[in-house]
Amino acid sequence: MASLRAADQPKGSVLELHSCELYAGGCVVSSEEPLDGRQMLRVWNFTGGSFDNVDLSGLRLAVLQSSAENLAAAGTKSGEAVAYLPANASDGQRAALVAWLKASQPDLTAARLHTRITDLRMSAQERKGYTFSAGEFITVSAASLESCETGACGESLWYNPRAVTTFFTVVADRGSRISEPLLKLTWNDAGKRSIFLGKFGEGSPAKNMYVTASDLCAPGKLF
Repeated sequence: MASLRAADQPKGSVLELHSCELYAGGCVVSSEEPLDGRQMLRVWNFTGGSFDNVDLSGLRLAVLQSSAENLAAAGTKSGEAVAYLPANASDGQRAALVAWLKASQPDLTAARLHTRITDLRMSAQERKGYTFSAGEFITVSAASLESCETGACGESLWYNPRAVTTFFTVVADRGSRISEPLLKLTWNDAGKRSIFLGKFGEGSPAKNMYVTASDLCAPGKLF
């Protein structure tokens, strides 16, 4: 059986983009119902660990989902999904990534899952934020929030990450462009506080603990 033991469990950082605001005032959240939030992208960057005795260090994995329900809300149906697997990985590594995905993200159990092999790139640049791309299908640019992180502007955190995390924060979508024929999906967005950044597999007893962006990044670079 596949192992998720703390000593060798996969760890790293995760980016989770939603098609709705995650940190906002109640009027904004209400205005987005019931049509927004039905798309979601999750990206994992593995800095260490293994699964099924396969080393995952240095690999990346992304999953794009489309549903009839708001995927930011707990307990909603996962819908249909595409898993993007790294072109620079071996067949064994890609198989281990899919196995880890199904074992570690329980919400994907009922999802219809397609796969693509493509070039996955993720980076962090000072004052330019975070970027991710998956071949010609996905580009995402994110930046840390500059205000309203503590609710001083009458806003608050409405959702938690769907990905399993230890710590997370919310950042802004500077611009995202997604085109996926397998899902018949075109999704372009910008200007929303619609991205979770987090860490997973850190060995902390805390689960889904919300922290500021500076706290999350303080120990070192995310990507």
